[in-house]
Amino acid sequence: MTGTLRQKEIVRGKILYYLKLIYPQAATLPLLQGELDIFGYAVPMEELDFHVAYLAEKGLVVVEKTRGPRAHRAIQLARITARGIDYFDGRVPQDEGIYLEPEED
Repeated sequence: MTGTLRQKEIVRGKILYYLKLIYPQAATLPLLQGELDIFGYAVPMEELDFHVAYLAEKGLVVVEKTRGPRAHRAIQLARITARGIDYFDGRVPQDEGIYLEPEED
């Protein structure tokens, strides 16, 4: 995986940030990849898979596989969990592997 340790922590925080914005909706991984690119953090898909799996193991994100009416293969959807929202809002102890930018008042 490319990037510095801090950059990886920031990317994970940005994933949570975006998923919280669209909650209760879920996002496809290509959509998440595009949003990260807009935020200035372009990541290859295999790296994004790693970050989403990391967040899922922490219980902050859930990944669901679904098929659309015309889909020939399963599509992965990532959605923030209630615990993920609590983490983002500071009600769950901070994890060193995830960096959340301080909110402006």
